[in-house]
Amino acid sequence: MKKIFFACIIMVAALYSSAQTKAVQKFDTVYMKSSEIKIGFITAMNDVSIDFVHKGETLSYTLKKPDIVKIVFSSGRVEMINDPEASKAAVAPVDHHNKAAVLPFNYINTQQENNPEMGFKVQQECYTFLSNKSVSLQIQDPVTTNAMLGKAGITPENIRNYTMPELCNILGVAYVLRGTVTSNMSSVTSSGNASYNAKDGSSADKNGVSNKSSGSVYASNTTQENFRTSVLMEIYTDEGKKVYGQDRTSFWTTVDAYKNTLQFLLKKTPIYGL
Repeated sequence: MKKIFFACIIMVAALYSSAQTKAVQKFDTVYMKSSEIKIGFITAMNDVSIDFVHKGETLSYTLKKPDIVKIVFSSGRVEMINDPEASKAAVAPVDHHNKAAVLPFNYINTQQENNPEMGFKVQQECYTFLSNKSVSLQIQDPVTTNAMLGKAGITPENIRNYTMPELCNILGVAYVLRGTVTSNMSSVTSSGNASYNAKDGSSADKNGVSNKSSGSVYASNTTQENFRTSVLMEIYTDEGKKVYGQDRTSFWTTVDAYKNTLQFLLKKTPIYGL
């Protein structure tokens, strides 16, 4: 009986120790010049870079020391990599005033697959329409937006890992607009036309009965694919506040029906005509 009692005590102590270890687990924190803060583990360091693994991940990244302000290790030790006074300009808050950016759209086709190129196309069309109507609000060119996203390592696959304030800060804007276009083939219609090409002239036999003219029948068939298209549009501020969100199904059934729906939704946004 005593053996069982002591075994239970040892087991409880082991579980408590494990829980305490997890509770006090600490991470290394890297402060970048871009004002981004990275939390995880530093696995290696040399004169020009460090190897870094984000919290909850296994992939190792290489961070260049010229891009780092300081490192706070899990032990609490702080190592300054670059002079913070010299880095103030780099880490100062970005002026977001009166600026907006359109993110690449998600474009989902009939097979429910994302089409990145169509997503970039819709992004450009959205930018063109907004920039033609803006008065005081500066709409950032998609070429600049996509380049800045790429330099920050943001892709269509991992963009969901970033908050709206983080994206606004990376792009230097007060608003970000994102959306999804879904286009599914709903039906196929066909139509046919027939025509009769008669030979010229007619004749009558000796009994006065007219002969019918002869000719050829030509038929043509056309098919049309009909699509059910919907557009979801959302706008967020650099404080993470959602100021607009609407989903609308297009009245038209053509493959480019999203264009009219896109313009309709943009006219309803709080940034239209600013």
